[in-house]
Amino acid sequence: MAKRVNNCNLPKNEAQSASYVFFNRFVRMDVHSAWIQSLKISVIYLLIGALWIIISDKIVESLFRNPDTIVFVSTLKGWFYVLVTAVFIFWLTYREIVRAMDCRKDKFAMFMQLEKSNDLFSAILESSPEIMIYSIDNQYLYTSFNQLHKASILHMWGQEISIGMNILDAIVLPEESAKAKVNFDRALAGEHFVQVEDFGDDTRESMYWQSYYSPIFDKEKKISGFTCFALDITTLRRTQEKNQYLSYHDTMTGMYNRAYFEDILKRMDVESNLPLSTIIGDVNGLKLINDAFGHQSGDDLLKQASEAILSVCNSADVAARWGGDEFIILLPRTSKATAEEIVGRMKLQCTYMKVESIPIDISFGWATKTSAEEEMQNCLKNAEDSMFRNKIIESKSMRNHTVKTIMNTLHEKNPREENHSKRVGELCRKMGEALHFTETEIKTLNLVGFLHDIGKIAIEESILSKPGKLTGDEFDSITKHPEIGSRIIRSSYEIDEVAEAILTHHENWDGSGYPQGLAGEKIPKFARIIAIADSFDAMTSERTYRKTNTAEEAAEEILRCSGTKYDPELAKVFVDEIVHRDPDLVPWV
Repeated sequence: MAKRVNNCNLPKNEAQSASYVFFNRFVRMDVHSAWIQSLKISVIYLLIGALWIIISDKIVESLFRNPDTIVFVSTLKGWFYVLVTAVFIFWLTYREIVRAMDCRKDKFAMFMQLEKSNDLFSAILESSPEIMIYSIDNQYLYTSFNQLHKASILHMWGQEISIGMNILDAIVLPEESAKAKVNFDRALAGEHFVQVEDFGDDTRESMYWQSYYSPIFDKEKKISGFTCFALDITTLRRTQEKNQYLSYHDTMTGMYNRAYFEDILKRMDVESNLPLSTIIGDVNGLKLINDAFGHQSGDDLLKQASEAILSVCNSADVAARWGGDEFIILLPRTSKATAEEIVGRMKLQCTYMKVESIPIDISFGWATKTSAEEEMQNCLKNAEDSMFRNKIIESKSMRNHTVKTIMNTLHEKNPREENHSKRVGELCRKMGEALHFTETEIKTLNLVGFLHDIGKIAIEESILSKPGKLTGDEFDSITKHPEIGSRIIRSSYEIDEVAEAILTHHENWDGSGYPQGLAGEKIPKFARIIAIADSFDAMTSERTYRKTNTAEEAAEEILRCSGTKYDPELAKVFVDEIVHRDPDLVPWV
Protein backbone atom coordinates (compact mmCIF):
# COMPACT_ATOMS: atom_id res chain seq x y z
CA MET A 1 0.00 0.00 0.00
CA ALA A 2 1.31 3.47 -0.88
CA LYS A 3 2.31 5.58 2.09
CA ARG A 4 0.25 8.67 2.77
CA VAL A 5 1.98 12.01 2.40
CA ASN A 6 1.91 14.04 5.59
CA ASN A 7 4.08 17.10 6.03
CA CYS A 8 4.15 16.53 9.78
CA ASN A 9 6.69 13.76 9.29
CA LEU A 10 8.54 14.73 6.04
CA PRO A 11 11.62 16.92 5.56
CA LYS A 12 11.02 20.36 4.05
CA ASN A 13 12.39 19.51 0.58
CA GLU A 14 10.25 16.35 0.40
CA ALA A 15 7.17 18.31 1.44
CA GLN A 16 7.89 20.84 -1.33
CA SER A 17 8.39 18.02 -3.88
CA ALA A 18 5.03 16.61 -2.97
CA SER A 19 3.46 20.03 -3.42
CA TYR A 20 5.08 20.47 -6.87
CA VAL A 21 3.77 17.08 -7.92
CA PHE A 22 0.34 18.34 -6.96
CA PHE A 23 0.92 21.53 -8.99
CA ASN A 24 2.27 19.70 -12.04
CA ARG A 25 -0.83 17.54 -12.08
CA PHE A 26 -2.81 20.69 -12.82
CA VAL A 27 -0.26 21.72 -15.45
CA ARG A 28 -0.72 18.37 -17.21
CA MET A 29 -4.45 18.93 -17.14
CA ASP A 30 -3.93 22.36 -18.87
CA VAL A 31 -1.72 20.82 -21.63
CA HIS A 32 -4.37 18.24 -22.40
CA SER A 33 -7.04 20.92 -22.71
CA ALA A 34 -4.76 23.06 -24.90
CA TRP A 35 -4.13 20.13 -27.26
CA ILE A 36 -7.84 19.60 -27.79
CA GLN A 37 -8.41 23.31 -28.30
CA SER A 38 -5.57 23.50 -30.83
CA LEU A 39 -6.98 20.55 -32.76
CA LYS A 40 -10.33 22.25 -32.98
CA ILE A 41 -8.78 25.48 -34.29
CA SER A 42 -6.67 23.57 -36.85
CA VAL A 43 -9.72 21.78 -38.23
CA ILE A 44 -11.63 25.02 -38.48
CA TYR A 45 -8.64 26.65 -40.20
CA LEU A 46 -8.38 23.84 -42.73
CA LEU A 47 -12.07 24.07 -43.56
CA ILE A 48 -11.97 27.86 -43.94
CA GLY A 49 -8.73 27.65 -46.04
CA ALA A 50 -10.17 25.04 -48.34
CA LEU A 51 -13.35 27.06 -48.87
CA TRP A 52 -11.27 30.22 -49.48
CA ILE A 53 -9.11 28.54 -52.13
CA ILE A 54 -12.07 27.00 -54.00
CA ILE A 55 -14.32 30.05 -53.87
CA SER A 56 -11.57 32.65 -54.59
CA ASP A 57 -10.27 30.66 -57.59
CA LYS A 58 -13.76 30.49 -59.05
CA ILE A 59 -14.22 34.23 -58.60
CA VAL A 60 -10.83 35.05 -60.21
CA GLU A 61 -11.51 32.76 -63.22
CA SER A 62 -14.90 34.36 -63.70
CA LEU A 63 -13.52 37.92 -63.58
CA PHE A 64 -10.31 37.56 -65.60
CA ARG A 65 -9.56 35.73 -68.83
CA ASN A 66 -5.90 36.62 -69.34
CA PRO A 67 -3.66 33.91 -67.88
CA ASP A 68 -1.01 36.37 -66.76
CA THR A 69 -3.62 38.44 -65.01
CA ILE A 70 -5.03 35.37 -63.36
CA VAL A 71 -1.55 34.39 -62.11
CA PHE A 72 -0.89 37.88 -60.78
CA VAL A 73 -4.26 38.10 -59.01
CA SER A 74 -3.82 34.57 -57.63
CA THR A 75 -0.41 35.59 -56.29
CA LEU A 76 -1.91 38.66 -54.60
CA LYS A 77 -4.74 36.47 -53.32
CA GLY A 78 -2.20 34.05 -51.88
CA TRP A 79 -0.26 36.80 -50.09
CA PHE A 80 -3.48 38.27 -48.77
CA TYR A 81 -4.46 34.84 -47.42
CA VAL A 82 -1.06 34.43 -45.82
CA LEU A 83 -1.22 37.91 -44.26
CA VAL A 84 -4.75 37.44 -42.93
CA THR A 85 -3.86 33.97 -41.73
CA ALA A 86 -0.74 35.29 -39.94
CA VAL A 87 -2.73 38.06 -38.27
CA PHE A 88 -5.43 35.58 -37.26
CA ILE A 89 -2.91 33.06 -35.93
CA PHE A 90 -1.08 35.85 -34.05
CA TRP A 91 -4.34 36.98 -32.46
CA LEU A 92 -5.39 33.46 -31.51
CA THR A 93 -1.94 32.58 -30.21
CA TYR A 94 -1.62 35.81 -28.23
CA ARG A 95 -5.08 35.34 -26.70
CA GLU A 96 -4.38 31.73 -25.70
CA ILE A 97 -0.96 32.59 -24.32
CA VAL A 98 -2.39 35.42 -22.22
CA ARG A 99 -5.23 33.20 -21.01
CA ALA A 100 -2.78 30.40 -20.22
CA MET A 101 -0.49 32.79 -18.35
CA ASP A 102 -3.43 34.18 -16.33
CA CYS A 103 -4.59 30.65 -15.56
CA ARG A 104 -1.07 29.65 -14.60
CA LYS A 105 -0.76 32.67 -12.32
CA ASP A 106 -4.07 31.88 -10.64
CA LYS A 107 -3.13 28.26 -10.15
CA PHE A 108 0.35 29.13 -8.93
CA ALA A 109 -1.16 31.62 -6.45
CA MET A 110 -3.55 28.90 -5.30
CA PHE A 111 -0.63 26.51 -4.99
CA MET A 112 1.37 29.01 -2.94
CA GLN A 113 -1.62 29.63 -0.66
CA LEU A 114 -2.08 25.89 -0.27
CA GLU A 115 1.63 25.50 0.47
CA LYS A 116 1.48 28.30 3.04
CA SER A 117 -1.60 26.80 4.70
CA ASN A 118 0.03 23.39 4.70
CA ASP A 119 3.20 24.75 6.32
CA LEU A 120 1.14 26.68 8.88
CA PHE A 121 -0.97 23.65 9.70
CA SER A 122 2.14 21.49 10.05
CA ALA A 123 3.77 24.09 12.29
CA ILE A 124 0.68 24.27 14.49
CA LEU A 125 0.54 20.50 14.88
CA GLU A 126 4.25 20.26 15.62
CA SER A 127 4.37 23.20 18.03
CA SER A 128 1.43 22.16 20.19
CA PRO A 129 2.70 20.75 23.49
CA GLU A 130 -0.55 18.88 24.12
CA ILE A 131 -1.77 17.47 20.78
CA MET A 132 -0.40 14.11 19.65
CA ILE A 133 -1.20 13.03 16.06
CA TYR A 134 -0.50 9.84 14.17
CA SER A 135 -2.03 7.77 11.39
CA ILE A 136 -1.96 4.01 10.95
CA ASP A 137 -2.81 1.82 7.95
CA ASN A 138 -4.95 -1.31 8.17
CA GLN A 139 -1.84 -3.36 8.98
CA TYR A 140 -1.16 -1.24 12.10
CA LEU A 141 1.86 0.35 10.39
CA TYR A 142 2.72 4.01 10.92
CA THR A 143 1.99 6.24 7.91
CA SER A 144 2.64 9.54 9.72
CA PHE A 145 3.08 11.07 13.18
CA ASN A 146 4.12 14.34 14.75
CA GLN A 147 7.11 14.85 17.02
CA LEU A 148 5.04 14.89 20.23
CA HIS A 149 3.75 11.39 19.50
CA LYS A 150 7.27 10.21 18.80
CA ALA A 151 8.55 11.77 22.05
CA SER A 152 5.61 10.34 24.02
CA ILE A 153 6.23 6.79 22.80
CA LEU A 154 9.90 7.18 23.70
CA HIS A 155 8.99 8.50 27.17
CA MET A 156 6.32 5.90 27.93
CA TRP A 157 7.77 2.78 26.33
CA GLY A 158 11.40 3.62 25.55
CA GLN A 159 10.84 2.91 21.83
CA GLU A 160 12.08 4.91 18.83
CA ILE A 161 9.36 4.82 16.15
CA SER A 162 9.59 5.34 12.37
CA ILE A 163 7.30 5.33 9.33
CA GLY A 164 6.34 1.76 8.46
CA MET A 165 6.86 0.44 12.00
CA ASN A 166 4.06 -1.55 13.64
CA ILE A 167 2.58 0.56 16.45
CA LEU A 168 1.74 -2.56 18.48
CA ASP A 169 5.45 -3.39 18.62
CA ALA A 170 6.14 0.01 20.20
CA ILE A 171 3.78 -0.67 23.14
CA VAL A 172 5.91 -3.01 25.24
CA LEU A 173 3.35 -4.07 27.88
CA PRO A 174 1.18 -6.90 26.49
CA GLU A 175 -1.95 -5.80 28.35
CA GLU A 176 -1.55 -2.21 27.12
CA SER A 177 -0.92 -3.42 23.57
CA ALA A 178 -4.07 -5.55 23.66
CA LYS A 179 -6.10 -2.65 25.02
CA ALA A 180 -4.79 -0.33 22.28
CA LYS A 181 -5.55 -2.90 19.56
CA VAL A 182 -9.21 -2.93 20.58
CA ASN A 183 -9.42 0.82 19.89
CA PHE A 184 -7.48 0.50 16.62
CA ASP A 185 -9.84 -2.22 15.39
CA ARG A 186 -12.86 -0.06 16.20
CA ALA A 187 -11.46 2.75 14.05
CA LEU A 188 -10.49 0.35 11.24
CA ALA A 189 -14.08 -0.94 11.33
CA GLY A 190 -15.26 2.57 10.42
CA GLU A 191 -16.21 3.91 13.84
CA HIS A 192 -15.60 7.52 14.86
CA PHE A 193 -15.20 7.71 18.64
CA VAL A 194 -13.49 9.45 21.58
CA GLN A 195 -11.61 7.48 24.24
CA VAL A 196 -9.81 8.56 27.43
CA GLU A 197 -6.69 6.40 27.76
CA ASP A 198 -4.09 6.11 30.49
CA PHE A 199 -0.59 4.77 30.07
CA GLY A 200 1.82 3.72 32.77
CA ASP A 201 2.52 1.05 35.34
CA ASP A 202 3.78 0.68 38.90
CA THR A 203 7.17 2.08 37.92
CA ARG A 204 5.87 5.09 35.97
CA GLU A 205 3.31 7.69 36.79
CA SER A 206 0.27 7.39 34.52
CA MET A 207 -0.34 9.80 31.66
CA TYR A 208 -3.87 10.50 30.44
CA TRP A 209 -4.84 11.21 26.81
CA GLN A 210 -8.23 12.01 25.30
CA SER A 211 -8.01 10.36 21.87
CA TYR A 212 -10.19 11.10 18.83
CA TYR A 213 -10.22 8.20 16.36
CA SER A 214 -11.30 8.74 12.71
CA PRO A 215 -11.10 6.16 9.88
CA ILE A 216 -9.40 7.10 6.57
CA PHE A 217 -11.25 6.28 3.31
CA ASP A 218 -9.59 5.88 -0.11
CA LYS A 219 -11.10 6.82 -3.51
CA GLU A 220 -13.15 3.65 -3.55
CA LYS A 221 -14.61 4.56 -0.15
CA LYS A 222 -12.75 1.68 1.46
CA ILE A 223 -11.02 2.07 4.84
CA SER A 224 -7.27 2.29 4.37
CA GLY A 225 -6.35 3.24 7.93
CA PHE A 226 -7.21 5.71 10.63
CA THR A 227 -6.01 8.96 12.16
CA CYS A 228 -5.80 9.62 15.90
CA PHE A 229 -5.69 13.07 17.48
CA ALA A 230 -4.83 12.74 21.18
CA LEU A 231 -5.01 15.61 23.68
CA ASP A 232 -2.83 15.41 26.81
CA ILE A 233 -5.25 15.80 29.74
CA THR A 234 -2.89 14.50 32.44
CA THR A 235 -2.79 17.79 34.36
CA LEU A 236 -6.56 18.23 34.06
CA ARG A 237 -7.20 14.63 35.14
CA ARG A 238 -4.90 14.87 38.16
CA THR A 239 -6.52 18.16 39.16
CA GLN A 240 -9.93 16.50 38.90
CA GLU A 241 -8.73 13.53 40.94
CA LYS A 242 -7.26 15.86 43.58
CA ASN A 243 -10.48 17.88 43.77
CA GLN A 244 -12.52 14.70 44.03
CA TYR A 245 -10.20 13.40 46.75
CA LEU A 246 -10.50 16.66 48.70
CA SER A 247 -14.28 16.71 48.29
CA TYR A 248 -14.58 13.20 49.74
CA HIS A 249 -11.71 13.08 52.25
CA ASP A 250 -10.86 14.73 55.53
CA THR A 251 -7.66 16.72 55.00
CA MET A 252 -6.31 16.07 58.51
CA THR A 253 -6.79 12.32 58.93
CA GLY A 254 -7.03 11.22 55.30
CA MET A 255 -10.25 9.33 56.10
CA TYR A 256 -13.47 9.76 54.15
CA ASN A 257 -15.50 12.78 55.21
CA ARG A 258 -19.16 13.13 56.11
CA ALA A 259 -20.21 14.07 52.56
CA TYR A 260 -18.75 10.85 51.16
CA PHE A 261 -20.23 8.76 53.96
CA GLU A 262 -23.73 10.12 53.39
CA ASP A 263 -23.36 9.45 49.67
CA ILE A 264 -22.06 5.89 50.06
CA LEU A 265 -24.64 5.12 52.75
CA LYS A 266 -27.45 5.49 50.19
CA ARG A 267 -25.74 2.99 47.89
CA MET A 268 -24.83 0.50 50.62
CA ASP A 269 -28.24 0.54 52.28
CA VAL A 270 -29.45 -2.44 50.26
CA GLU A 271 -30.71 -5.86 51.26
CA SER A 272 -27.62 -7.65 49.93
CA ASN A 273 -25.49 -5.88 52.59
CA LEU A 274 -27.62 -7.02 55.54
CA PRO A 275 -26.88 -7.30 58.37
CA LEU A 276 -25.49 -3.75 58.06
CA SER A 277 -23.72 -2.54 61.22
CA THR A 278 -22.71 0.97 62.19
CA ILE A 279 -20.09 2.00 64.75
CA ILE A 280 -19.84 5.58 66.02
CA GLY A 281 -16.79 6.64 68.01
CA ASP A 282 -16.16 9.84 69.99
CA VAL A 283 -12.60 10.73 71.00
CA ASN A 284 -12.37 11.54 74.69
CA GLY A 285 -10.31 14.44 75.98
CA LEU A 286 -9.71 16.34 72.74
CA LYS A 287 -10.47 19.73 74.27
CA LEU A 288 -8.36 18.89 77.28
CA ILE A 289 -5.40 17.91 75.09
CA ASN A 290 -5.83 21.09 73.03
CA ASP A 291 -5.84 23.24 76.18
CA ALA A 292 -2.97 21.44 77.84
CA PHE A 293 -0.59 20.78 74.97
CA GLY A 294 -1.84 22.91 72.09
CA HIS A 295 -3.87 22.21 68.97
CA GLN A 296 -1.01 20.44 67.24
CA SER A 297 -1.20 17.73 69.91
CA GLY A 298 -4.98 17.70 69.47
CA ASP A 299 -4.51 17.11 65.75
CA ASP A 300 -2.07 14.28 66.52
CA LEU A 301 -4.71 12.77 68.79
CA LEU A 302 -7.27 12.72 65.95
CA LYS A 303 -4.73 11.31 63.48
CA GLN A 304 -3.74 8.48 65.79
CA ALA A 305 -7.39 7.78 66.60
CA SER A 306 -8.11 7.45 62.87
CA GLU A 307 -5.10 5.12 62.47
CA ALA A 308 -6.38 2.92 65.29
CA ILE A 309 -9.78 2.67 63.60
CA LEU A 310 -8.47 2.06 60.08
CA SER A 311 -6.03 -0.61 61.28
CA VAL A 312 -8.99 -2.81 62.23
CA CYS A 313 -11.27 -2.13 59.24
CA ASN A 314 -11.15 -4.25 56.09
CA SER A 315 -11.51 -3.16 52.46
CA ALA A 316 -15.30 -3.55 52.41
CA ASP A 317 -15.80 -1.28 55.43
CA VAL A 318 -16.23 2.48 55.12
CA ALA A 319 -14.67 4.59 57.88
CA ALA A 320 -15.16 8.37 57.94
CA ARG A 321 -14.59 11.35 60.16
CA TRP A 322 -18.16 12.28 61.10
CA GLY A 323 -17.47 15.54 62.93
CA GLY A 324 -14.87 17.34 65.03
CA ASP A 325 -13.96 14.42 67.30
CA GLU A 326 -16.41 11.80 66.02
CA PHE A 327 -15.82 8.90 63.64
CA ILE A 328 -18.32 6.58 61.97
CA ILE A 329 -17.77 3.14 60.46
CA LEU A 330 -20.14 1.26 58.14
CA LEU A 331 -19.72 -2.52 58.11
CA PRO A 332 -21.69 -4.44 55.42
CA ARG A 333 -22.67 -8.05 56.10
CA THR A 334 -21.56 -7.72 59.73
CA SER A 335 -23.61 -8.90 62.72
CA LYS A 336 -23.95 -6.94 65.94
CA ALA A 337 -21.78 -9.46 67.79
CA THR A 338 -19.03 -9.08 65.18
CA ALA A 339 -19.32 -5.29 65.38
CA GLU A 340 -18.80 -5.52 69.15
CA GLU A 341 -15.67 -7.64 68.60
CA ILE A 342 -14.37 -5.04 66.14
CA VAL A 343 -14.93 -2.30 68.73
CA GLY A 344 -12.90 -4.35 71.20
CA ARG A 345 -10.02 -4.58 68.72
CA MET A 346 -10.18 -0.85 68.09
CA LYS A 347 -10.01 -0.05 71.81
CA LEU A 348 -7.09 -2.44 72.18
CA GLN A 349 -5.32 -0.74 69.30
CA CYS A 350 -5.87 2.62 71.01
CA THR A 351 -3.93 1.48 74.09
CA TYR A 352 -0.78 1.20 71.95
CA MET A 353 -1.02 4.82 70.84
CA LYS A 354 -0.25 7.88 72.96
CA VAL A 355 -0.14 11.66 72.62
CA GLU A 356 2.04 13.46 75.16
CA SER A 357 2.16 10.23 77.22
CA ILE A 358 -1.67 10.07 77.29
CA PRO A 359 -3.22 6.92 75.77
CA ILE A 360 -5.81 7.42 73.03
CA ASP A 361 -9.31 6.84 74.38
CA ILE A 362 -12.46 6.58 72.24
CA SER A 363 -16.01 5.89 73.41
CA PHE A 364 -17.83 3.65 70.92
CA GLY A 365 -21.44 2.82 70.25
CA TRP A 366 -22.81 0.39 67.70
CA ALA A 367 -26.08 -0.88 66.19
CA THR A 368 -27.12 -3.21 63.40
CA LYS A 369 -29.80 -3.08 60.73
CA THR A 370 -31.13 -6.58 60.15
CA SER A 371 -34.20 -6.09 57.93
CA ALA A 372 -34.87 -4.15 54.75
CA GLU A 373 -37.92 -2.48 56.33
CA GLU A 374 -35.87 -0.87 59.09
CA GLU A 375 -34.86 2.75 58.53
CA MET A 376 -31.10 3.30 58.41
CA GLN A 377 -31.51 6.57 60.32
CA ASN A 378 -32.88 4.60 63.27
CA CYS A 379 -29.80 2.40 63.19
CA LEU A 380 -27.53 5.46 63.20
CA LYS A 381 -29.46 6.98 66.13
CA ASN A 382 -29.25 3.74 68.11
CA ALA A 383 -25.48 3.63 67.56
CA GLU A 384 -25.16 7.26 68.67
CA ASP A 385 -27.26 6.67 71.79
CA SER A 386 -25.11 3.67 72.63
CA MET A 387 -22.00 5.77 72.21
CA PHE A 388 -23.31 8.52 74.53
CA ARG A 389 -24.14 5.95 77.24
CA ASN A 390 -20.64 4.49 77.06
CA LYS A 391 -19.07 7.94 77.00
CA ILE A 392 -20.80 8.92 80.28
CA ILE A 393 -19.38 5.81 81.93
CA GLU A 394 -15.88 6.06 80.46
CA SER A 395 -15.16 9.76 80.16
CA LYS A 396 -14.92 10.65 83.86
CA SER A 397 -12.26 8.05 84.63
CA MET A 398 -10.47 9.00 81.42
CA ARG A 399 -10.47 12.70 82.36
CA ASN A 400 -9.12 11.95 85.82
CA HIS A 401 -6.43 9.78 84.29
CA THR A 402 -5.59 12.53 81.79
CA VAL A 403 -5.26 15.16 84.52
CA LYS A 404 -2.95 12.87 86.45
CA THR A 405 -0.92 12.27 83.31
CA ILE A 406 -0.66 16.02 82.68
CA MET A 407 0.54 16.62 86.24
CA ASN A 408 3.06 13.79 85.94
CA THR A 409 4.29 15.23 82.64
CA LEU A 410 4.64 18.68 84.23
CA HIS A 411 6.56 17.25 87.19
CA GLU A 412 8.82 15.25 84.88
CA LYS A 413 9.61 18.46 82.98
CA ASN A 414 10.33 20.33 86.22
CA PRO A 415 10.72 18.24 89.41
CA ARG A 416 10.65 21.42 91.50
CA GLU A 417 7.00 21.93 90.45
CA GLU A 418 6.04 18.54 91.93
CA ASN A 419 7.23 19.46 95.40
CA HIS A 420 5.72 22.92 95.09
CA SER A 421 2.31 21.47 94.09
CA LYS A 422 2.30 19.03 97.02
CA ARG A 423 3.30 21.69 99.55
CA VAL A 424 0.73 24.23 98.33
CA GLY A 425 -1.93 21.52 98.44
CA GLU A 426 -0.96 20.67 102.03
CA LEU A 427 -0.97 24.34 103.11
CA CYS A 428 -4.42 24.75 101.54
CA ARG A 429 -5.67 21.71 103.45
CA LYS A 430 -4.40 23.22 106.71
CA MET A 431 -6.14 26.53 105.87
CA GLY A 432 -9.40 24.68 105.24
CA GLU A 433 -9.15 23.06 108.66
CA ALA A 434 -8.29 26.38 110.32
CA LEU A 435 -11.34 27.97 108.68
CA HIS A 436 -13.54 25.05 109.77
CA PHE A 437 -14.50 24.06 106.23
CA THR A 438 -16.50 20.86 105.66
CA GLU A 439 -14.63 17.70 104.83
CA THR A 440 -15.67 17.98 101.19
CA GLU A 441 -14.50 21.60 101.01
CA ILE A 442 -11.18 20.68 102.60
CA LYS A 443 -10.61 17.88 100.08
CA THR A 444 -11.58 20.18 97.23
CA LEU A 445 -9.27 22.93 98.50
CA ASN A 446 -6.43 20.44 98.84
CA LEU A 447 -7.04 19.29 95.25
CA VAL A 448 -7.13 22.87 93.95
CA GLY A 449 -3.90 23.66 95.74
CA PHE A 450 -2.23 20.65 94.18
CA LEU A 451 -3.53 21.47 90.66
CA HIS A 452 -3.21 25.27 90.77
CA ASP A 453 -0.20 25.35 88.39
CA ILE A 454 -1.40 22.64 85.98
CA GLY A 455 -1.54 25.27 83.21
CA LYS A 456 2.26 25.45 83.28
CA ILE A 457 2.25 22.26 81.18
CA ALA A 458 1.90 24.59 78.17
CA ILE A 459 4.86 26.77 79.22
CA GLU A 460 8.27 26.05 77.76
CA GLU A 461 10.54 24.12 80.10
CA SER A 462 13.35 26.64 79.59
CA ILE A 463 11.14 29.35 81.11
CA LEU A 464 10.02 27.20 84.04
CA SER A 465 13.59 26.21 84.84
CA LYS A 466 15.22 29.59 84.25
CA PRO A 467 17.42 30.39 87.28
CA GLY A 468 17.41 34.18 86.84
CA LYS A 469 14.82 36.89 86.39
CA LEU A 470 12.31 36.44 83.56
CA THR A 471 12.19 38.77 80.57
CA GLY A 472 9.01 40.65 79.69
CA ASP A 473 8.00 38.09 77.04
CA GLU A 474 8.79 35.20 79.36
CA PHE A 475 6.70 36.75 82.12
CA ASP A 476 3.81 37.25 79.67
CA SER A 477 4.05 33.57 78.80
CA ILE A 478 3.95 32.63 82.50
CA THR A 479 0.84 34.78 83.11
CA LYS A 480 -1.15 32.59 80.68
CA HIS A 481 -0.96 29.49 82.85
CA PRO A 482 -4.03 30.30 85.05
CA GLU A 483 -6.29 30.46 81.95
CA ILE A 484 -4.80 27.32 80.45
CA GLY A 485 -5.14 25.47 83.75
CA SER A 486 -8.74 26.61 84.12
CA ARG A 487 -9.65 25.28 80.67
CA ILE A 488 -8.01 21.94 81.43
CA ILE A 489 -9.88 21.58 84.70
CA ARG A 490 -13.22 22.65 83.19
CA SER A 491 -12.81 19.78 80.72
CA SER A 492 -12.19 17.33 83.55
CA TYR A 493 -14.28 18.25 86.58
CA GLU A 494 -17.91 19.20 87.01
CA ILE A 495 -17.10 21.48 89.98
CA ASP A 496 -16.87 25.03 88.63
CA GLU A 497 -15.23 26.44 91.74
CA VAL A 498 -12.12 24.31 91.08
CA ALA A 499 -11.63 25.85 87.63
CA GLU A 500 -12.50 29.34 88.93
CA ALA A 501 -9.97 29.07 91.76
CA ILE A 502 -7.22 28.02 89.37
CA LEU A 503 -8.15 30.83 86.95
CA THR A 504 -7.99 33.55 89.64
CA HIS A 505 -5.23 32.39 92.01
CA HIS A 506 -2.93 35.20 90.77
CA GLU A 507 -5.50 37.97 91.33
CA ASN A 508 -4.57 40.55 94.02
CA TRP A 509 -6.81 41.97 96.75
CA ASP A 510 -6.34 45.50 95.37
CA GLY A 511 -7.12 44.49 91.76
CA SER A 512 -3.53 44.63 90.47
CA GLY A 513 -3.28 40.91 89.64
CA TYR A 514 -4.03 38.86 86.51
CA PRO A 515 -5.67 37.65 84.33
CA GLN A 516 -8.96 39.50 85.02
CA GLY A 517 -7.91 42.25 87.44
CA LEU A 518 -10.47 41.19 90.09
CA ALA A 519 -10.37 42.81 93.51
CA GLY A 520 -11.56 42.09 97.04
CA GLU A 521 -14.23 39.49 97.58
CA LYS A 522 -14.88 39.23 93.83
CA ILE A 523 -11.91 36.90 93.91
CA PRO A 524 -13.11 33.38 94.82
CA LYS A 525 -12.18 32.40 98.38
CA PHE A 526 -10.30 29.30 97.33
CA ALA A 527 -8.18 31.46 95.00
CA ARG A 528 -7.37 33.91 97.81
CA ILE A 529 -6.22 31.00 99.98
CA ILE A 530 -4.09 29.55 97.16
CA ALA A 531 -2.47 32.95 96.61
CA ILE A 532 -1.23 33.04 100.22
CA ALA A 533 -0.09 29.40 100.26
CA ASP A 534 1.59 29.76 96.87
CA SER A 535 3.53 32.88 97.91
CA PHE A 536 4.53 31.41 101.28
CA ASP A 537 5.94 28.27 99.65
CA ALA A 538 7.75 30.30 97.00
CA MET A 539 9.39 32.52 99.63
CA THR A 540 10.50 29.60 101.83
CA SER A 541 11.76 27.40 98.95
CA GLU A 542 15.29 27.40 97.64
CA ARG A 543 15.97 29.63 94.59
CA THR A 544 19.33 30.15 92.94
CA TYR A 545 18.61 33.80 92.16
CA ARG A 546 17.63 34.92 95.74
CA LYS A 547 18.05 33.93 99.37
CA THR A 548 15.58 31.58 101.05
CA ASN A 549 13.30 33.14 103.67
CA THR A 550 12.49 31.57 107.00
CA ALA A 551 8.87 30.82 107.83
CA GLU A 552 8.77 33.87 110.13
CA GLU A 553 10.20 36.14 107.44
CA ALA A 554 7.69 34.86 104.92
CA ALA A 555 4.84 35.38 107.43
CA GLU A 556 5.94 38.98 108.02
CA GLU A 557 5.95 39.60 104.25
CA ILE A 558 2.46 38.19 103.91
CA LEU A 559 1.17 40.44 106.70
CA ARG A 560 2.92 43.42 105.15
CA CYS A 561 1.19 42.80 101.80
CA SER A 562 -2.23 42.06 103.34
CA GLY A 563 -4.80 44.51 102.09
CA THR A 564 -2.92 45.02 98.83
CA LYS A 565 -1.92 41.58 97.53
CA TYR A 566 -3.67 39.27 100.01
CA ASP A 567 -7.04 39.08 101.76
CA PRO A 568 -6.31 40.68 105.21
CA GLU A 569 -8.47 38.28 107.18
CA LEU A 570 -7.14 35.16 105.45
CA ALA A 571 -3.57 36.42 105.77
CA LYS A 572 -4.02 36.84 109.55
CA VAL A 573 -5.54 33.35 109.90
CA PHE A 574 -2.69 31.83 107.89
CA VAL A 575 0.00 33.48 110.03
CA ASP A 576 -1.72 32.97 113.42
CA GLU A 577 -3.23 29.53 112.94
CA ILE A 578 -0.68 27.84 110.70
CA VAL A 579 2.74 29.51 110.74
CA HIS A 580 2.86 30.39 114.46
CA ARG A 581 1.29 27.13 115.66
CA ASP A 582 3.49 24.82 113.58
CA PRO A 583 7.24 25.46 114.07
CA ASP A 584 8.01 22.50 111.79
CA LEU A 585 5.90 23.92 108.96
CA VAL A 586 8.85 24.29 106.61
CA PRO A 587 11.31 21.48 107.33
CA TRP A 588 12.82 22.02 103.89
CA VAL A 589 14.33 25.38 104.99
